[in-house]
Amino acid sequence: ADCGTGGALDVLLEKYGVGRLPGAHCYAFFAGSDAFEALHEEEIGSFYLTDFLVRNFDRLVVRGLGLDRHPELRSTYFRNYRRVGYLAQQRSEVLEARARACAERLGLVFVNRFTGLGPFSAALGIDKESRIPAPEAPWNA
Repeated sequence: ADCGTGGALDVLLEKYGVGRLPGAHCYAFFAGSDAFEALHEEEIGSFYLTDFLVRNFDRLVVRGLGLDRHPELRSTYFRNYRRVGYLAQQRSEVLEARARACAERLGLVFVNRFTGLGPFSAALGIDKESRIPAPEAPWNA
């Protein structure tokens, strides 16, 4: 999916003759486009997390946005958000607890939606029951 390149990814992929996953971003292909649109309509002020973002929240969100150095920026960055929508690809109490903690850290309401890997797996042509690393395991395990 494009995931924020503003179309630049499509230009690169076309150059090399490579297709891309459907959707404007990973949230749409994990949840499925129709399901994601329904979630978006339900609460436009949602900040979404995937399993990857939950595992890497401190590095990508906290440090990435400078909230570790300037916590006062949280209210500016997240002023228009109402909730954190966790689009869980696997059922895991550990990841759900981490996602809930992320929402609390941002001062937002927590909503958990299990998406599995259905639309993503279908787009890649793989079995949707394929194993993904347990949350306690290192990412490269």
